[in-house]
Amino acid sequence: MTTDSTLKDLRPVTSPGRRAWLGVITGYVAAAILVVAANLIAHLGASQLSGANLAMLFLVSVLLSAFWFGLGPALVSACAAALSYNFFFLVPHLTFHIEQPADLLTFVVFFAVATSTGWLAARVRDQGRSAARRAKELAALLEASGGLSAAATPDEAARVLAQQAGLAAGRAAIVLLPETDTVRLAAGPEGLVELADSTRAAARQAWEAGADSLDPAGWSLRPLQGLRGRVGVIGLRGASRLSPEQEGLLNALLFQGAVALERANLAAAAAEVDALRKADHLRSALLNSISHDFRTPLATVLGASTTLLDYEASLKPAVRRDLLLSIAQAARRLNRYVGDLLDMSRLEGGALTPKRALTDVRTVLASALERLDDRLEGRPIRRDFAAQLSQVSADPVLLEQAVLNIIENAAAYSPEGAAIELAVHEDLGHVLISIEDQGPGIPPDALDRVFDRFRRLEQPTDRGRGLGLGLSIAKGFVEAMGGRIAAASPVAEGKGTRILIALPKPHPTPRELL
Repeated sequence: MTTDSTLKDLRPVTSPGRRAWLGVITGYVAAAILVVAANLIAHLGASQLSGANLAMLFLVSVLLSAFWFGLGPALVSACAAALSYNFFFLVPHLTFHIEQPADLLTFVVFFAVATSTGWLAARVRDQGRSAARRAKELAALLEASGGLSAAATPDEAARVLAQQAGLAAGRAAIVLLPETDTVRLAAGPEGLVELADSTRAAARQAWEAGADSLDPAGWSLRPLQGLRGRVGVIGLRGASRLSPEQEGLLNALLFQGAVALERANLAAAAAEVDALRKADHLRSALLNSISHDFRTPLATVLGASTTLLDYEASLKPAVRRDLLLSIAQAARRLNRYVGDLLDMSRLEGGALTPKRALTDVRTVLASALERLDDRLEGRPIRRDFAAQLSQVSADPVLLEQAVLNIIENAAAYSPEGAAIELAVHEDLGHVLISIEDQGPGIPPDALDRVFDRFRRLEQPTDRGRGLGLGLSIAKGFVEAMGGRIAAASPVAEGKGTRILIALPKPHPTPRELL
């Protein structure tokens, strides 16, 4: 486990102020060296060069000082060049005394030209560097903006912000987000998983007070202020001050990051509200469905049982049998409804664990049809099975229930006496089970929602009406076994629906391949 103590090597070795002074001193020393070099070259070529040519040599040193080191070294170089030119190359030599008015004019003009040239060159240099710096800052802001815009969660936005802020400041950065009564580490350098207690305390202080805070462990912490308020805390390794350019870029990045965090927080809150709304809608649909669909079989049970109790002695045996059959059918329907609800709760709760094994599809289908025999009410099943069928890797219990739900749904929407087509074939490593009815079909705009929970189209007859969970459960079972399920409608002459199940065949073992 890595803590913030292992990141101390990321502290800057020297502060920005010290580095700046070293750069200034280096510039002045280098400017002096350029003037000395110009003097040496001028002495070597003094016999062959005119006074104007010698002056140009010194102007070159001034220009180089301006372009390389800035205005201050350029002005020092101009003064040193003018004095050197006067001392070594104006008569009398080796003295700063000027006897001839023409030489005085030459010296003054040379000094003015050298100074103005150095100033102009330094200004061009500074403008170029400023433009390059602005371009770099703009590129950094654009990159950060792209990453922050793509962040879907607060933690993703925090990771982007920590990375970009660290690059801008040239040091390690961490982002902490509020959590209940404390703050938590949301992003930081790779390997950092824990913060010292002092860091957390300093971060909380910065969060609550809205002011910068310095942690004894070496983190400089500042609050992240968005449009609506504080959204977090960012920490930079080290207490040394940043350069004005770094500070400006960092402030822009922090504002972008704070706004992105606000947006991510709002999106998360909206998603939570949407989830609650959907859950409430689902709960309402469930209660409505239960209250509506349980009422009919319960009324049947209540009515038939009351009749038997009140008129048992006067009822004929055939009438008593019909009443008992209606009670049994209503009880079976209630049992199916309860089973559907339990199956859906298993799917929703992630408690469904398929027991996959090599399964004979014919055997599973035969068992499902046997269970469905009394529910089809005379609707024939037309079978079309391939002569040779491979076994599939599936849970036979779940597969049987999925097929049963689909056929029962097909029967509910099929006219009386209409046949239901059941076909099984193989194709490209899968066994395909097709169940086709001759019902009214599914409208195109509802086809992609046919497997949704509590989804029922035009109500079928009261005989077959269910909770609207059968196809949703079938889809959950098939996909849990690694299969796929799809619906197509209309099938022929503008009506009919086909449900297709694709189950993978097991991969052959190395022994079987030999």
